Amino acid sequence: MSRNRITAGLKSVVCQETELRGEISIGSGTVLHPQCRVIAENGPIYIGRNNIIEENVVIFNKNSTPLVIGDDNEFEVGCYVEGSRIGNNNIVEARGTILGSTAVGNYCVIGSGCSTENNETIADLTVIYGSQSKRRTQNEPLATQATLHARHLDYLREVLPKYNHLKKLESS
Repeated sequence: MSRNRITAGLKSVVCQETELRGEISIGSGTVLHPQCRVIAENGPIYIGRNNIIEENVVIFNKNSTPLVIGDDNEFEVGCYVEGSRIGNNNIVEARGTILGSTAVGNYCVIGSGCSTENNETIADLTVIYGSQSKRRTQNEPLATQATLHARHLDYLREVLPKYNHLKKLESS
């Protein structure tokens, strides 16, 4: 894909040092920290609303089909994301990895340093944890997760523009 076509919704914060390549749509309220990379090599990447994408995160689509990321997800420092679909309210902790054309449901946690298999389907409420990337299922989402995520977003929207230059992107 030789042409960049990048759009961003209202209240999105995209730092200047973010690398964006290909066809990318960033939903309203989403925050991209400096030094993260979103690369739509063969197919587009659609990022939903109110996501947090931290430093050194790589979101990479090498498939010809779109990579669709839902709303209210958090991608922590240094994680790597391929996949075909990421649902809503997920956390990929520091150095977590989503490989191949994996599809992730809603309210999942990929633990720090954990990885999915190459092309698996992760059911809602799954937690991947430990040095061997074991799986278990939560009974229900953490009650405080949505509140903490909203507070974190408010803080980032206030602080990041004070200390970073922002990209000027076409509105979607």
